[in-house]
Amino acid sequence: MSIRAKIVVFVLLVGLSEAILLGIIGYNSVATMARNASELRRIGAAIEGTRALNVSLARLSDPVDMLLHKDGAPERFGKEMADVTSQVRTCAATACHGYQKRPPEMAQEVLRALDKISTAGTTVLAAPFPKGEPPLLAWAQDVDGPTHRLSQVTGEMAETLMGRAREIETASRSGERSALLMVALSTLFCVIVAVAFCHPIARGITRPLEELAERSRQIADGDLGRHVVEAGPRETALLARSFNRMQEDLVRHHNSLLAHQSRLEQTVAERVGELRSKDEQLKRVERLAGIGLVAGSVAHDLNNPLTNIILNTEVLLESLPGQSPQRGALEDVARDARRCREIAGDIRALCREKEFERRPCALGALAEEAIRHLRFKWEPRRITVACEVQPGMAECPCSPRHILQLLLNLFHNAVDATPDGGVVRIRVRSDARGQFIEVEDHGPGIPQAHREGLFKPFFTTKPDGTGLGLAISQRIVERHEGTMQYVTRTEAETSVAQALQPVASNQTATPAGTGLTMPAGHGTIFSVWLPAGPNGAAPERHGEVA
Repeated sequence: MSIRAKIVVFVLLVGLSEAILLGIIGYNSVATMARNASELRRIGAAIEGTRALNVSLARLSDPVDMLLHKDGAPERFGKEMADVTSQVRTCAATACHGYQKRPPEMAQEVLRALDKISTAGTTVLAAPFPKGEPPLLAWAQDVDGPTHRLSQVTGEMAETLMGRAREIETASRSGERSALLMVALSTLFCVIVAVAFCHPIARGITRPLEELAERSRQIADGDLGRHVVEAGPRETALLARSFNRMQEDLVRHHNSLLAHQSRLEQTVAERVGELRSKDEQLKRVERLAGIGLVAGSVAHDLNNPLTNIILNTEVLLESLPGQSPQRGALEDVARDARRCREIAGDIRALCREKEFERRPCALGALAEEAIRHLRFKWEPRRITVACEVQPGMAECPCSPRHILQLLLNLFHNAVDATPDGGVVRIRVRSDARGQFIEVEDHGPGIPQAHREGLFKPFFTTKPDGTGLGLAISQRIVERHEGTMQYVTRTEAETSVAQALQPVASNQTATPAGTGLTMPAGHGTIFSVWLPAGPNGAAPERHGEVA
């Protein structure tokens, strides 16, 4: 039931109850007043009749009129008696005289008394007067005495009527007081009924509103998970339903804002990461610019001695017979001298934006050449070198000389990190996105403290290292529009740390889908991804994984 219907029913209930009670009280009061007024009118008429009757009786018993004026006295007496009899027959006093007898019986007794008076009076008036004197004694005994007694009876009747009138007046006042008391009691009853019904109705109206107010406070405190019960009157149920829809909209907008906030935070984090990466690259460029100044003078100073060594070695090789055992050593000297001259050029190229001379080449062949170049380092230490090349690989568009330099740097670091008798693996594979070079060692791993400056120029942990190997390798990969990552785990670590370069120095990432995994134990794997073309797409970046 709606609130409006409840209020209407409540008002009708109280109003109708009050109206019915007041109607009953009013009807009883009006009916009583009407009865009393009617009876008072009859009493008044009866009193007037008794007074007229007394006057007629007094005139009837008057001896002067009847005896002293004897002429026509019997006719006058008869006429007066007829008037009195007529008054008795029509007098209203016979209906309300208050005697013990019924009105008809009382009227008959008065009429019989009047008949006796009429007979006595007629007899007295008809008899001749002795000595001419009126018979006053006989008149007094036969007419005046009975008439006087009848007047007393009518007087008592009048007094009785007056007493009845006073009783009716008293009863009217008592009825008025009773009516006022009944009105007061009915009003009190209606007030009690109103109070008894008003509280539950008001409670039924206010309870849902209080629940809505309490739920609003909970929502203001952040609790958005509970709905309001859609119960109670129709208006409050509709209000609760609207409130729940508003709450659902609020939750939806709240979740949308949270999602938007999360996207903004992610976007900000990505932008911050990009800015840090750019900042790191700018710092690296600044460092490499300083290196370029030094490298230019060093390369210029080394170029002439290296050229002399190469020329003298070639002269000695020409002077030796073809089967001379010294030819192998001289060829190694000439090759290493040329390699030194190329390295000096690479150092200068590290800080110069000169386009590489790209041409298709086989990465597997470059990996095997790098292994042969560093045979003098791993063979004496009984290190096992495994080169795994995926069959049927297409040639990669790259600068062979720079990729060889990259392989030599990574393989050199892997051999230095591997203990005597260990294993170093070089894997070359490809997929639809490009080709991958992986160099794996089973050394002690890269400590956490060294990972941040791993790709910085002149950062090294080797006593005889220059700190340029990874910086040059990173630059070569960047020039090929590729990426380089590593995974490492030390003996004290239970998780694998992975990083993708170039990124900010305090971030780590790994490309998805490269297949790069760290086997059980400790060690390091460096992986280089080269795109299939000059503008290939790099693999996705992800954060540190366990």
